[in-house]
Amino acid sequence: MITYGVVGRDEERTLEIALRQALDAAGPGDEVWFVDSASVDGSADVARRLGVEVVSTPAGKGRAVAAAVARCNGGLLCLVDADIEGSSRNIPVALRDRWRETRADMVVGDFAWPRRRLLSITIAVHTPLVRALFPESLELLAPQPLSGFRLLDTSFPLGRLPYGYGLECHLNVHVASTGGRIAWADLGTYDGPVIYRPAMAPDIAEAILDVAEEQGRIERSERAQWDAWIQPVLELIATAPSIGEDALEDYERRLAALADRPTPPVRASVLPSP
Repeated sequence: MITYGVVGRDEERTLEIALRQALDAAGPGDEVWFVDSASVDGSADVARRLGVEVVSTPAGKGRAVAAAVARCNGGLLCLVDADIEGSSRNIPVALRDRWRETRADMVVGDFAWPRRRLLSITIAVHTPLVRALFPESLELLAPQPLSGFRLLDTSFPLGRLPYGYGLECHLNVHVASTGGRIAWADLGTYDGPVIYRPAMAPDIAEAILDVAEEQGRIERSERAQWDAWIQPVLELIATAPSIGEDALEDYERRLAALADRPTPPVRASVLPSP
């Protein structure tokens, strides 16, 4: 049995597309939920009109997914972002089929997104922090590390999920570094609203650093060095929404330079052997 959890907040405009994909993917015994992260629009009405159960949760993507994981009680949970405007493949079907092939602990969706150009957080937050603190996991997390399209075996210990946008990065480094098996599913081409959320960047950095601290890869006394390293990256990313096309090249150059700076030292004794 698979539970398809379409997760979103105030996604009335696009929600039906994601829900219909999940309903098409569901087989006998499967369930489809709209995991409603404190919507104030008509999202819940859209779900109920389609006969989909609404699971109401507090605001915050991490909180919403944590509630769905707890409710799933050790079963398979297919997470689908609710903001699909179009896709060349049925996303939950692709995730389900890839899980059937691999029986992985986590299947992550990889996709092309032609309308999106900037990958600021992937380039300058996720990649350098994972390379430094979870080097054994970097290749496992390469294709689309911030993808919200995932299938989780919730019987695998997922750790303490963060409240907000750091959810995907937490799952990345926690599952990879604790022996979980990760597989990638080709979702084809995805189309959705291109919304730059600079607030995601500090959540994502915090999630990676929190797992590193929990695992003893950095000491609490060392955390300030890492926070100081990431701060100029966060400040630059915060300017991204106001950047015009003529300034993008300079922004990307500055971002790459910040990402290439040496990170604080990591004690070799706390990293896995190559």
